[in-house]
Amino acid sequence: MAATITVRNLSEDTQRVLRHRAIDHNQSFEAEVRQILTEAAQASSSTATPAATIFAAADQFRKATSGLGFTLPPRLDETQRDVNL
Repeated sequence: MAATITVRNLSEDTQRVLRHRAIDHNQSFEAEVRQILTEAAQASSSTATPAATIFAAADQFRKATSGLGFTLPPRLDETQRDVNL
């Protein structure tokens, strides 16, 4: 069964990067996002830790968007927190 998701508050910069990436791959915006999500899901294996899966997806996104002038908004909360895996 196919799922439908809604992504709220996607920045204009992110939309622009994804739109350019879709054009580069000769496909629709929706198809590009679907491909990114599918590849990220397939990159994870049953033995991967949740953190490894998240880092792999983040690395894949970083590689896909490098060189496109994409800038992250400033962090509002710089408090460091412990991560329990």
